[in-house]
Amino acid sequence: MLTPPWLLLLPLLSALVAAAIDAPKTCSPKQFACRDQITCISKGWRCDGERDCPDGSDEAPEICPQSKAQRCQPNEHNCLGTEVCVPMSRLCNGVQDCVDGSDEGPHCRELRGNCSRLGCQHHCVPTLDGPTCYCNSSFQLQADGKTCKDFDECSVYGTCSQLCTNTDGSFTCGCVEGYLLQPDNRSCKAKNEPVDRPPVLLIANSQNILATYLSGAQVSTITPTSTRQTTAMDFSYTNETVCWVHVGDSAAQTQLKCARMPGLKGFVDEHTINISLSLHLCVFLKSQQEMG
Repeated sequence: MLTPPWLLLLPLLSALVAAAIDAPKTCSPKQFACRDQITCISKGWRCDGERDCPDGSDEAPEICPQSKAQRCQPNEHNCLGTEVCVPMSRLCNGVQDCVDGSDEGPHCRELRGNCSRLGCQHHCVPTLDGPTCYCNSSFQLQADGKTCKDFDECSVYGTCSQLCTNTDGSFTCGCVEGYLLQPDNRSCKAKNEPVDRPPVLLIANSQNILATYLSGAQVSTITPTSTRQTTAMDFSYTNETVCWVHVGDSAAQTQLKCARMPGLKGFVDEHTINISLSLHLCVFLKSQQEMG
């Protein structure tokens, strides 16, 4: 016995109920409130070097007063007064990399002899602050400023697309089931299985639901189905069914519609589900869960 499509969409309907009955909420204690007073992000994303708020307020100077130099990776030099990081191996090589020239200059010649007395385990280079030790790739300086230890590249966000395994002096990337590691040995791409059914992206807008390939080309075998102000959409891969909320001029005219897409070759058997009954059921189930 096939499960009714609307039962598969209980999470979607629950979200609609929550949006309708819940008052606007402020960010939780574990979240950071963006300056737009609308967006909430994880506090762990604040001051991580990437803009997560639409207005970039999670990386604003007043929120992240820490030194810009801390954003450079191990074995990198922070050009004075900028966010530019230069590999330590490129300091004092006769080629100016920093705009202010702090990576080159008389100190390269005058302080080079001091490196031999510093006792660095791997490498040493003169800087404006004096001779400084640095390590081979995939290693970082220990607290004594001389010896080196393995650097965990997996601790840096974005090192691998999905899975990362740190090893002594290196790291390896991997992918979860259903994805293949790409030639760059870092990123992952979904397997195209079965081969004769390339991935299709369903896009809902105010006029219709259309299907495109990931390249952006429209699927010629699928004629867009007309909609009106679609506010939510979901797809059941098992039942090959797409459902969406068709917004009417009033709440009573708002409908939950579904259509089958056998073999992703077109919309058939389009039908309407009594959304009021389904929402009542969702409210009942939600109350039962809270009581349980």
